[in-house]
Amino acid sequence: MKINQVLPAISYGDAVSSDAIEIRGLLRDMGYSSEIYAKYIHPKCSRYAEPLSKYKGDAKNILLYHFSSAGLDVTDLVKSMPDTKALIYHNITPPEYFLKYDDNLSYICSKGRDELKAISGDFQLGIGVSEYNRMELEKIGFKRTEVLPIIIDFDKYMKYDVELVNNLSRDGFINFLFVGRIAPNKRHEDIIEIFYIYNKYINSNSRLYIVGNKQITSYVSKLEDRIRELGLSEKVFLTGMIDDKKLAAYYKSSSIFISMSEHEGFCVPLLEAMFFGIPVIAYDSTGIPYTLGDAGILLHKKNYIDVAELINIITNDRVLLDKLVKKQYQRQKKFNRDHIRPSFMELIKNLSAMIK
Repeated sequence: MKINQVLPAISYGDAVSSDAIEIRGLLRDMGYSSEIYAKYIHPKCSRYAEPLSKYKGDAKNILLYHFSSAGLDVTDLVKSMPDTKALIYHNITPPEYFLKYDDNLSYICSKGRDELKAISGDFQLGIGVSEYNRMELEKIGFKRTEVLPIIIDFDKYMKYDVELVNNLSRDGFINFLFVGRIAPNKRHEDIIEIFYIYNKYINSNSRLYIVGNKQITSYVSKLEDRIRELGLSEKVFLTGMIDDKKLAAYYKSSSIFISMSEHEGFCVPLLEAMFFGIPVIAYDSTGIPYTLGDAGILLHKKNYIDVAELINIITNDRVLLDKLVKKQYQRQKKFNRDHIRPSFMELIKNLSAMIK
């Protein structure tokens, strides 16, 4: 029996693609023959994936289909395969977030949500990467559902850009950090407003680093305009996409991780921040509380002044800071590969029993 994965695209630095790569590694460690197939393959991911055109379905095999936007012809192909099939759902951003910025992306998200509803009967199992996602699958009609958190290779963050760490840390500034593609649902503007209050009225020796893909240019322009209006051009930095060593450097050099996102299926950066011992503040929305659990600080309101003052308290109260970081470490360990492995093995066992 082979257990293969299919994605419409496998991309460099993308959480969905990274999850597929980690699942392949785990399956191979467990003794299974396993490949990843994708229609579009980023050159940096070519050693991990095969062209989708090479995929041959087999009723004796299991197919895991990663779903995070409209798959269109890829979804049609997966539906036609005789394999026992499970859909891994990473969630789809509600299309209304993109209406003012990217009509095509809004259409793809809308189409993806319609597609998801239509294919619930074509899969033997629906797998949410969070409980939030699992509940959504159940609500739209998937008969059997499970949760399998995104598998993260924390070891890759052991190597970091030493020069960058030194540059970011040498002046003793308080560094705010948010990691995630620059998209309207992430609400970067909220973070910028909070940072403005903190920097102007509490501690001018502070900076904000926003790390993530600048794909939606009209939204990026809006943020850049607001940064200039607030006089923060020398304090707020949009880095764009960076490699793992630089990403680790930003985490190692930051004092606070803040998320005001209004839609997340899982939110890997929360766990990355926990791994690096950075206190996390996040807005209570969608998949965020399921990943954060009882660690970090979960906000139920977006009061910019209150959040700025809270950050000041956290960064100056060593006892509170240590308590937060300790709780976060405990939470992060629950997402380690070794912790997830037994439940993943049980999931595969259940899928194997469904093969006709």
